[in-house]
Amino acid sequence: MISVILPTYNRAAFLERSIGSVLAQRPCCGELIVVDDGSTDNTAEVVARLAATASVPLRLLHQANQGAAAARNTGIR
Repeated sequence: MISVILPTYNRAAFLERSIGSVLAQRPCCGELIVVDDGSTDNTAEVVARLAATASVPLRLLHQANQGAAAARNTGIR
């Protein structure tokens, strides 16, 4: 079982497709961790809506904008 980490920054418009792609994999992951790297759009709302029907645990972590590498490290921790 694996965890998938998806860093994002102001990409709410693409999250449904990205998360859907991860969840469509077979076998799927054990969990999906979305790390919001200080977005100012509606990222949190999109993830919350998708988490309600996700087939695996879908968690959202927030951090101040630090870049994709830092967001991945946050997800790993």
